[in-house]
Amino acid sequence: MARSGGSWVSHMLAGSGEVVHINEPFNRRHPPGLTPGILRVPAPRAYQYVGPHNESEHIAGFRDMLRLRYNVGAELRANRGIYDLAKMLKYATAFSHGRSRGLRPLIDDPYMVFAAEWMAERLDCQVVMLVRHPAGIVSSLQRIGTGWSDNLPDIAAQPELVRDLLAPFAEELERAAAEPLDPIAHGALLWRVIHTGIQRQVARNPRFVVVRYEDLATDPLTEFRSLYGRLEGLSFNAAAEEAVRSGCLAGPAQRQVPWGRVGLGRTAFQPMQSQANAWAWRDRLPAEQVAEVIERTRDVAERFYTPAELEGPPPGVPGAVPAPRAALAGRRRWRSA
Repeated sequence: MARSGGSWVSHMLAGSGEVVHINEPFNRRHPPGLTPGILRVPAPRAYQYVGPHNESEHIAGFRDMLRLRYNVGAELRANRGIYDLAKMLKYATAFSHGRSRGLRPLIDDPYMVFAAEWMAERLDCQVVMLVRHPAGIVSSLQRIGTGWSDNLPDIAAQPELVRDLLAPFAEELERAAAEPLDPIAHGALLWRVIHTGIQRQVARNPRFVVVRYEDLATDPLTEFRSLYGRLEGLSFNAAAEEAVRSGCLAGPAQRQVPWGRVGLGRTAFQPMQSQANAWAWRDRLPAEQVAEVIERTRDVAERFYTPAELEGPPPGVPGAVPAPRAALAGRRRWRSA
């Protein structure tokens, strides 16, 4: 889901130097998305569902992207200005370099969450699903304003998606599309819808890797080393370890570097103290809003978090350590081997 920390995680996975990082090519907003040089497909809806019903419109473009074939002609025809030229140069160079060295593409895009199953089946992609606490997501959505308020209507407008993955939410989605909800209710419903879709896809695809933002943030060196080990063709080498140290255990000076906010992808992250950031929503949301988010999402959230983990650490304590995994083995059946 957008605001779950995908850009942070993908930059940590790109740290080994073994992948070409591709930032949100399926994002319908420009920038960073709608770049035909990278991915030549029809303009998607927010959280576009891709499957047998519409794969003919998508498969050629996705195959070119996964083969690191940049379409200069298509990009020049759609080019909008200096920003686009700079991005074209960046990606055309990265794709060419990656092809020559046999690097793998790493696609960082929350808006492909409902294309993931199709990508795994038809294009042999390895899928990582990133889960974040609902209050963390909602607090982040509140910070960026109302630009995401059309997400639920876009999801509701995809009957195949509702039929195949989200049938229990059909009436709620219809109401939300007709009468926009307040930000807390809207964000909570969006979280429930997307994470139900995640859980259902994971249940059908045991090879999918599921990780929680809070686990990665609380113990980044251990958890990223483990994540690297679950992905084919990636090695947690010295460069990867340094990327994790600088991106997750940053001091004040590192956290002030400007590139984190103005990268060409426009969705980059700043180096941070990830442990503290994992539970920052405790300070961003009033207690009554935290309680509301947790109650609105509990039916889905307890598939990924224990009741105690949903409450988070005590106020003022950055990064509580999760319960031992052995104690959660029965609950966390969603974790892939």
